[in-house]
Amino acid sequence: MERLVSTSGCRSAGFSTVLGLMLSGYGLVVGSGSASLSAGSSTNVNLWWGLVMLVFGVLLLLGAGLARRKLSVRPATETSEGQSTEKREHRMGLER
Repeated sequence: MERLVSTSGCRSAGFSTVLGLMLSGYGLVVGSGSASLSAGSSTNVNLWWGLVMLVFGVLLLLGAGLARRKLSVRPATETSEGQSTEKREHRMGLER
């Protein structure tokens, strides 16, 4: 049976999550004594953008998990479209 859901979405969500964790950790470790602070401000850019990426990655992972649960394959005979396709294929001799 062929794969129905691409895993590239899960990979990019996982990558965003891991990168967000790393960037947030770097922002916490380096702290406010770093050159990564925005000019004239005491905002820790690495920490805040790491948290943004972390939240974004977690939301993508949750969305991918929900999409996989909702995706279900039903036999062709359960839907009217599937039944008409099965009849047409049988009539034309296209069934294997």
